[in-house]
Amino acid sequence: MQEHRQKYVWDFWIIFFIIISIFYMGCTSGKPFQYREEVAKQMSLALQQKDVYNQMKLNDIDSIRNFLNTNSNRMTCEEKFQVNVDLYNEFKLYSFDSAFHYATQLCRIANDIDSSAYRVDARTRLGYILARGGFFKEAIDSLSSIRIDKEVLPAKVLSDYYISFGRVYHDLADYTKDNVFSSRYNQIGNELLMESLPYLSDSSTIYYVRGKVALKEDKLAKSKQLYQRSLELCDTTDTETLSVLLSTMAYVNRKLELNDEAIHYYVKAAVNDIRSATKESVSMRGLATMLYYYKNDVNLASEYINEAFEDATFYGTRHRINVIGTLFPVFVGEKLGIEQVKRQTFQDSFILSSVFAVVLIIAIIYILMQMKHLRRSRQLLEKLNLKLSEANRIKNSYIGHYLDATFKLVNQLDNFVLVGQQKLDSKQYDSLSSMIHNLNSDFNRKSAFADFDRTFLSLFPTFVESFNSLLQPDDKFVLENKGALNSTLRIFALIRLGITESEQISEILGYSVNTVYNYRVRTRNKAVDPANFEKDVRKIGL
Repeated sequence: MQEHRQKYVWDFWIIFFIIISIFYMGCTSGKPFQYREEVAKQMSLALQQKDVYNQMKLNDIDSIRNFLNTNSNRMTCEEKFQVNVDLYNEFKLYSFDSAFHYATQLCRIANDIDSSAYRVDARTRLGYILARGGFFKEAIDSLSSIRIDKEVLPAKVLSDYYISFGRVYHDLADYTKDNVFSSRYNQIGNELLMESLPYLSDSSTIYYVRGKVALKEDKLAKSKQLYQRSLELCDTTDTETLSVLLSTMAYVNRKLELNDEAIHYYVKAAVNDIRSATKESVSMRGLATMLYYYKNDVNLASEYINEAFEDATFYGTRHRINVIGTLFPVFVGEKLGIEQVKRQTFQDSFILSSVFAVVLIIAIIYILMQMKHLRRSRQLLEKLNLKLSEANRIKNSYIGHYLDATFKLVNQLDNFVLVGQQKLDSKQYDSLSSMIHNLNSDFNRKSAFADFDRTFLSLFPTFVESFNSLLQPDDKFVLENKGALNSTLRIFALIRLGITESEQISEILGYSVNTVYNYRVRTRNKAVDPANFEKDVRKIGL
């Protein structure tokens, strides 16, 4: 008892050290959030190709510029307007200064065309790009000064005007972020967006407008549903619209505290922005913010906020630079602080980890030894259980068979006594003698042997073949009747059943003790392994 108690105490201390080691290692290493590797992989693949995408963007711009320079003298004002729209669209989310330049060019060309539709289109683009640069007052003044004639202007020009003007007020509300003016700006923005609906024919844009209004009314579930529908119908080649929808879906999920979904959409938006060389974007900043505040992943957050800062600097507006600039030192400072703490704790943790490692190795060796011992014990127990199951099966089969035979015999004897008594009372001595003779015929030893053979071979169908495998090749038994045993096999069949005493065997089979003994000795001398022959016989069928 004392030995077992010491063993359990030793096991307890081993397990205790293992748990402490694992806990300590968990405390000294940050646990990555779920899907981190997937996020990092997608972003890494896109960022590796960032320079390639930027070069493709520049190639497209050069191609349009060369076309304009080559064909400018042969173009009409309307054709020049369209080519400048293409250049404006290329620069709109790539470079603020260039986009502003082409917006003013559009206003100049529109004045030369002397068309209200062209003038409204050009002034709308100018107002939109001013807002992108953070010049909200100038943007509102410019857009407010436009004279809108709903009876004359095309539906596309009207819808673009109201949507752009509404987004300017929404962006101003997001920039202001107060409880006084922001709500008013959002209200005006919603009214302007609703003005665009009668002029829209594209289903995706209709769902986008309604989703934007619902978002500003703080109807998040409805907004998410509308944006999801807009995404499903969106033209995926329109990278600007796709980026807006994905980023806003991420923002809605963030507001709904569905952080994993928000990260999913921010990643898709960021990858889309990288592939389209978009520099004026909120997706990378939003992703960095989610990773930092909700997933505590300072490394990835620092990497992505740095990318966002570089993009904002490249785009060239103080508006975005200032917003990202408030986050940049927080993320980078946190990362530097973590690195400093890691360096300070490394030396102490190394010593403690080494001690735990030694204890852990010793514990593992001890556990492996115990498991090996346990495995051997389990294998032995399985073998014993198998033998016990086989013995129980044989026992149950024999008990069932001979209970049935015994009750049949008892019933026959009861009937014999009843009829015999009647014949004796009526002095039918000849008939009684005939009954006795028939009874002896029914219960002769030969039929009992045949019944035993059938029962035994049903339980051990391979007994004869297995028995012969224990004998020398020239001494194997060949039976004419495959369903019956000879005298020798019957003796060893009883031995297989656990009846090993010659006296008991002789009583069952009706042989003399010497006859049984001689059969056993003679057969054992023919065995391949005489010393273990009867032991091997008892293993047949196991």
